[in-house]
Amino acid sequence: MFCTLVSFGQKEKSFLRTKDEVSMKVRKYFAPSLDLSFVNGFYAKDLTVFINDLKIEGKENYLKRLQMIHNELFKDIKMKNLHVHTNYFSPEALASDGKTMGEVNSEKQTIWSNAWGTFTGIGRVSGKKVSFRMHMDFRTKDGQVIEMLSYYDPAHMNAEIELFKKAQSK
Repeated sequence: MFCTLVSFGQKEKSFLRTKDEVSMKVRKYFAPSLDLSFVNGFYAKDLTVFINDLKIEGKENYLKRLQMIHNELFKDIKMKNLHVHTNYFSPEALASDGKTMGEVNSEKQTIWSNAWGTFTGIGRVSGKKVSFRMHMDFRTKDGQVIEMLSYYDPAHMNAEIELFKKAQSK
């Protein structure tokens, strides 16, 4: 009697970290105050951001939105119960539509950080305390974020934006 070992997949060498340099940078991104010099180095010039279905192209355009959130829409911003981990995907890792990471991205290793927690703050115009769950993903290449995905219920954000616009038009 003999046994045959069958391998149904290539040897995938993907791994996850929580205390690595990339994860720690993502944690720093969520600091209560906006550190523009840090954020400038955090994001690549050719950044692409998706906030739900809203697409923002370029670091400069996203930084305008980020500054508006911190300086005009909300104060006392915190990300409570923050969890961050970073996935280091090997080229053999399965991506989407049956393709591997190596087929989807040209990098030797695809790096995605996942972060979630609860955004809290006080509307600068409304004076209301807001709190909503948020999930964000950051794709890093050459030490900078080149793609960011952000998922949350935009009701509080949109309400504060509308109040801000009304206040500006007076």
